[in-house]
Amino acid sequence: MGIIERIEDEYLDVSSSRATLRELLELLVGAILFVLVASGLAYYLVGETAARYVAAILAAIFGIMLVSQAYWAVTGREDYE
Repeated sequence: MGIIERIEDEYLDVSSSRATLRELLELLVGAILFVLVASGLAYYLVGETAARYVAAILAAIFGIMLVSQAYWAVTGREDYE
């Protein structure tokens, strides 16, 4: 089995199982930390306005991701079985 097949199998294993509450909380905490670090770095490098834009854009992206993951956690992923 090649590396591509292994990655595909792992992806399907993760995608076909329902996310637990712990996994969703880990995603949330990771997203919050990422937004804080990225906006802090942007503030340090380019200023307050850019840092606000970076934080807003990343928060929107991570918000959509978390809602999507929560939806799939509730409904399951039968389409991958």
